[in-house]
Parts: sequence; C-alpha cells; structure tokens
Amino acid sequence: MRVIPNLGLDFDPDVPIEGEKQERAFFRGFMEVFLGALKIAYLVASNELSGGLRVVLQQAEELADRGHSITIVCPNEEPDWYSLRKPGWETSPFESSKALEFADVCVATFWTTVPPAVGICSRPVFHLCQGYEADFSFYASKRREIKSVYAQPTHKLAVSPNIEKRLKAAGYAPVTYIGQAFDPQEFPVAEERRFNQHPPRILLVGIFGADVKGIREALEALAELQRSGVEFKLHRVSPLPQSEREHNIFPAHDYSHRLLPSQMGAAYRNSDLLIGPSHPEEGFGLPVLEALSSGLPVLLSDTPGHRHIARDAAAYFPWGDISTLASQIAALLQNPARRAELSAKGPIEATRFRTADVADRLLGVFTKALARP
Repeated sequence: MRVIPNLGLDFDPDVPIEGEKQERAFFRGFMEVFLGALKIAYLVASNELSGGLRVVLQQAEELADRGHSITIVCPNEEPDWYSLRKPGWETSPFESSKALEFADVCVATFWTTVPPAVGICSRPVFHLCQGYEADFSFYASKRREIKSVYAQPTHKLAVSPNIEKRLKAAGYAPVTYIGQAFDPQEFPVAEERRFNQHPPRILLVGIFGADVKGIREALEALAELQRSGVEFKLHRVSPLPQSEREHNIFPAHDYSHRLLPSQMGAAYRNSDLLIGPSHPEEGFGLPVLEALSSGLPVLLSDTPGHRHIARDAAAYFPWGDISTLASQIAALLQNPARRAELSAKGPIEATRFRTADVADRLLGVFTKALARP
C-alpha cells in the first residue's frame, strides 16, 4: 500500500501517471472534503504572449474549476490576449503581494521568480520547469546564476520526461513529472484536409534568435530546397518581428508576429507540413502538439522531447542535419499518402495530453507536501 505520511492515504504522486486513473476520484474528493479549498499562488515574470504562460494559465483555470483559490501574481497587468475566468490576477511586485503572503502553495514559473517565491512564501514552494535554462546558449552569461537558483529548496515540476531526467542528472531533487496542460478543442482537426495542394505550404514556428529552436537550420534547409527547384510557400510564425539576419537566410513568403491561439489554430489548418527543428535542450514543443491535434503532418528533429510528444505520428530527421532535413522535406512534399498517414495519427497522439491529468498530478504533490510536519 502506498501511504502519505501522517494521513494514512494510499496514494503516492511519484508513481507514473498511467497508474493514477483509479485514484483520481478519491483525491478530488479528499481535497474538497479534508483540506478544503487550497490557496495557490503562481508567480509569473511577464504578461507577454507565450506558450509557457498559456500553460500556466490553463493549469490555473483547471485548479480553480475544482474549487481552489488561484491567484496569478505578476508585476504586469492582466494579459490582453487571454481571458481569465476564475483565477485572480494580482498586479503587484512580488515582495508586496498579499497572495504570496497567505498562500498554502506557491508555484514559481520561471527561474527569475524562484528567489522571491522562496524568500516570501512560508509554505511549500514549487518550481514549474518547462525547460532547463542553464542549457540554453542564449542564457550562457547567466548560467551560474541559473544553476544557483535551481539549487534553492523547491520541488521541481517537470512538464516532460526529458526535463525530469535532465534535472535529476544535474543533481536537483525532488523532481516530479506532471505532464503537459493542453486543450485539443483549441486546435481542432482541419475539415477535408487536402494533400495535393500546389504549391504546398510549410509552417515554421519559433524565435529565430533562440538557438535551441533550430530555426536557422530549418531556414538553411529550405533555402537549399528552393535552389534545387522544389516549389513551396513558407509561413513563419514568431513572437518577435522578422530580423534582418533571418530575412537574409530565407525570406518567408508570409511572416506572422504574435499570433493568438485561435490564429495559430487557423495556421495549422491552412498548412501542409510543420517543421519542428528544435535541439534536444528544448523542454516541450507546444507547436508540435498543437499541429498534431490539428491533423497537420509534422517533420521533427529526432530528440527525446519530440519522441515523447509524437511517437510514431511524425517523420524524423537527425537534429541539426541541414542536408538530411532538406531531402526529407522534399520527400514528404512528394508523398501525399505518407502525409495523410501522419495526419490521421496526429490527433490520436494529442489526446494523451490533458490539463485535467496535470491538475490531478499537481494536487497529488501539493497534498503530499502539505502533509509533511
């Protein structure tokens, strides 16, 4: 029997998610009856449009729907790109936040929010990890500071198995894999998707300046492909405007900046192939999951993170291999049957990711932490 110390409850949130299904109803009832509503505060560094913040807000909404008191604490105003339903938004410096002072649980959502969480919160502090920033080249100048932050006494919450494995390998503990929040209704399957469009439309999502995204390699592969005479249209999507450096490598036929989730859904449905060229350091490729849900065929770098998300619902290439990427793009564009096969598999894989499962896992680790003397 698995037992929570001091309470005698037969549950352990460190067991794999697949083994929790029979215990979820028990835990929801326990949280409501025994502990009552928890006061949970999320610390977010910015209100800028990003997949990472949307994940935080989806977690918050699900927990609030279960009767818990959720507050998002941020120095910035509530974002204009997301409509919060139940969670509260406290615009405040962290050091003067009332929500942090009285929270039962505090969740830091980025490495810069960990020190204030540890310094202010008197109850358990968790660190939601959507990537290990110390491995990212664009944080090289802050690597020592980031490692120092990760060494602080927080319970790490990893959104993917590869992040969990990396953090444990770096010596951090405790670390728990909680899964990724996702709502497939935001990214429905395209009706009557065609696989004979000419020229085909390729979608490439991510920040050019973030090496971990692999955008430069993908653009170089597309430039090589165009020189060989293959016809296609490139739609680039990024939170940032197109830079001169990117334009000089390969100017996209369409460049979209700061798209809302609904607009991203349309981009997936109106494309013929997504390229996901991220490096192994990438924490979780949300555009890949969104594309799978939409039935958009995907060609991905062969990394543990991508294998976890897509399994056999994707075609793969060795990450960073520009020539192989170019040849595989050409092969997929010329093989509508293969793209149709991938398209059919994608939505099935996407159903493995549910915000409700993440909330179950979160409440498990929160309960275990609060049960300790």
